[in-house]
Amino acid sequence: MVQLKQNPHPLRNDSFEQQLRSVSAELESVLRTILPPPNTRLHEAIGYSVLGSGKRLRAFLVLAAADLFSVPSEIALRVAAAIELIHAYSLVHDDLPAMDNAHMRRNKPSCHRAYGEATAILVGDALIPLAFQTLSSLPASKEVQGELIQELSRVIGSEGLVAGQMMDLNQEGPIATEEDLLTLQRLKTGVLFGFALEAGAILGNASASDREALKNFGLLFGRMFQMVDDWLDGCGDEKVMGKPCQQDKDKLTFLTLLGPQGLRKKVKETLKEALETLSPFGEKAAPLKEVAQYVCQG
Repeated sequence: MVQLKQNPHPLRNDSFEQQLRSVSAELESVLRTILPPPNTRLHEAIGYSVLGSGKRLRAFLVLAAADLFSVPSEIALRVAAAIELIHAYSLVHDDLPAMDNAHMRRNKPSCHRAYGEATAILVGDALIPLAFQTLSSLPASKEVQGELIQELSRVIGSEGLVAGQMMDLNQEGPIATEEDLLTLQRLKTGVLFGFALEAGAILGNASASDREALKNFGLLFGRMFQMVDDWLDGCGDEKVMGKPCQQDKDKLTFLTLLGPQGLRKKVKETLKEALETLSPFGEKAAPLKEVAQYVCQG
């Protein structure tokens, strides 16, 4: 088990930006202990795709949820690392020519542009089992391990993340209504955010009601995240974002459906709903409230 500085409240008493940077730095250290050394082209490409960039919002959410139940941060960080491995796989595959055909990711060439399409496919293929290997070696009970593995399997499978990608490619019929968009967003983006929150609750042996509240917060957080992402894709600066804009100009998005003013209103409404789900946790949920407000700022 990786040894990290013990801190019973790692997400309190710092500015929010400092909290994000702190989580990102600690997560990076954990990921480096999990990833194989870059002594082959495949392993070099894996490190290229996983390390050194991104806001690590999913990791932050795992730690913030786990902290509600006094879960040691070194355990929560390993679960966060597993989720980041899955997220990295999804981005590598999402960028492929047969998918979104994106040339840039996080201010550098996407994996298939840097290493070739075949290698990028294999990078994604390798990251999925590595994530489950990380969960199966977690210093937690077999029951907790099993629950995390089972739920993550469901979330990223053909009724979750993969289903969302299939919808995004218009392989399940056209995306034509707000209901279609909400379903697409929930599958492609929301469910992994939901799992990040639920994972913290699973680690803390939380009650069913607390677990459901956190999962619902994660789903609403994912909805806000996607709405803001749609706005940035249509109105943002590619140099600031680190990836191409106007990628979705030929698709129905929350921006094209609602317009700028309508989208701002919907984001505010969703933020209010998300914050209400945290009422059972009182002031202990301050980091979760802060990250929700942060993501709404784009």
